[in-house]
Amino acid sequence: MKQILSDVDIAFYQQNGYVIVPELIEPAVAHQWKAALKTRLMEEDKLHEPSGVRVWMCDRMDPVTVAQVQSPKLLAILQQLIGPDIEFLSVKAVFKNAQTTFNSPWHQDWWYWRGSNKVSIWIALDEATPENGCLRLIPGSQRQVFDQREVEDGKGFGHRLLEEDVAQMNAINAPVPCGGAIFFHDLALHGSCPNVNGQDRWSVIPTYRNGAEPDASTVWARSLLLSGTTVN
Repeated sequence: MKQILSDVDIAFYQQNGYVIVPELIEPAVAHQWKAALKTRLMEEDKLHEPSGVRVWMCDRMDPVTVAQVQSPKLLAILQQLIGPDIEFLSVKAVFKNAQTTFNSPWHQDWWYWRGSNKVSIWIALDEATPENGCLRLIPGSQRQVFDQREVEDGKGFGHRLLEEDVAQMNAINAPVPCGGAIFFHDLALHGSCPNVNGQDRWSVIPTYRNGAEPDASTVWARSLLLSGTTVN
């Protein structure tokens, strides 16, 4: 297995529930990926989706996304964090601009699929800053399943926590350059800063699971086995 993360990086992930990889892909590749996603969203008439979110399952992806979600570098990092048996499940485009300025609320992804724990990768297709809506995280929160509030306001994230729920927790902003990424556990509490400067802040978030762990989730009808074997 190719070693990309250091032992310190892996220990940081295990302790905090996330790890930042500042240069997962080249900026030129990020721009190409953004253009491909934008074209597809326009074709699907989803570019102005109020939530600023679009999910595709593993059998509904464009060629650029197919290549990137199973790149050798990405897969090598996942094997360091999860183990040799890697399944790809789905990918989510998150697009913030002058029309989608609101922040993503605090939440744990696990509540949306349950079953075995997953790892997602938040990949910046533009530079992500606190001013245009970078990710926020609460280190160490992956050790607990938090009770979620049920909220329907047309912005997605129906299972969430409110700011008052996390007020006493140590939240951090996680800015990353274009092409940078954050690998995070599905119980890691996260949200995003609001986009206050109206600049584009596109990201793409593929999700994976450990094929050696049985998964009771019914969200995915199928998966794409990237390495090893699967019991699912």
